[in-house]
Amino acid sequence: MKRLRISIICAAAAALILSAFTSCASLPGPFDEDFYGPSSTESAVFGSIMNSVQSIEKAAEEITPEEEYYIGRSVAASITATYPIDHGSYKMTSYLNKICETLVMNSDIPYLYKGYYVVILDTDEINAMATPGGHIFVSRGLIDCTESEDALAAVLAHEISHIQLGHSVSAIKASRTRAAVSDTAKAGLVTSLASANAKGKLYGIKLNDKEMEKVFEAVDTISNASNEVVKTLVNTGFSKEQEYDADKNALYLMSKSGYDPYAMLDMLAQIDDSSSNSGWGATHPSPKDRIKKVEKELSKMQKNKAISTTGKQLRTERFEAEYEDYKIFEIN
Repeated sequence: MKRLRISIICAAAAALILSAFTSCASLPGPFDEDFYGPSSTESAVFGSIMNSVQSIEKAAEEITPEEEYYIGRSVAASITATYPIDHGSYKMTSYLNKICETLVMNSDIPYLYKGYYVVILDTDEINAMATPGGHIFVSRGLIDCTESEDALAAVLAHEISHIQLGHSVSAIKASRTRAAVSDTAKAGLVTSLASANAKGKLYGIKLNDKEMEKVFEAVDTISNASNEVVKTLVNTGFSKEQEYDADKNALYLMSKSGYDPYAMLDMLAQIDDSSSNSGWGATHPSPKDRIKKVEKELSKMQKNKAISTTGKQLRTERFEAEYEDYKIFEIN
């Protein structure tokens, strides 16, 4: 399917680029009376074609771990511009990272380019998100919803699953494909405009270069839509199926790491009681829908004896001690 999509884009691009060069033949040439070297119109046509080719090449490339990490950094910068990091909660941040380390050590992808790292966002919104390359954000509001270490592990396992299942990478690839389609369409549009304008001289309606630059600037705004990918990740979240897949993967990841996967139900119930139209409520499927699917998967796990609650009380006591220090700091 991926190869087919890229082939379709390339075929469309080839057709547009071929029509571009055909159309360019009708533009003013060196033997036309008004030719004094390459005009801004011709430069715009050539530039749009080259942008289209480069976008197609980019869409076909695999995303390397290094690229994934640095793209994640740019997304993380956008997130922290909206939600400041809670720099003061060092102990709780360290605690979350230890839970994260336990989970990833027992996962199929224990290592990333620069590892996994969890930070706390200084907001009362109930939210958590993961960017490409291992960046995980958990809000103060979500921490306040939890009642055990296992519940926190459920949140982190869900976000780790988004990273390991490649959901962020899928969003990036989709953005690149949209950019390729957009730039290819733009190349055809710019060429058509240039050709039509050149022929317009016959009817006394030919625009000059400055006027054509304004037309091309308007067209250029079409290809900038791909820059919205960061907003999509932050504001709309992943698809429902991706969220369900992350829940399912998180249950097994918790079980492998010694956590009680039933804590996922506790976490979702808490979120349901505190749900709103912002944060988690705006970027995730309804907790009730997720609970139904999680319960179904837990039944399978129970039959296969893939669930253990050993040490849960000790972990809960550890969480209560960490959380008490965390709230004392927040109050002060």
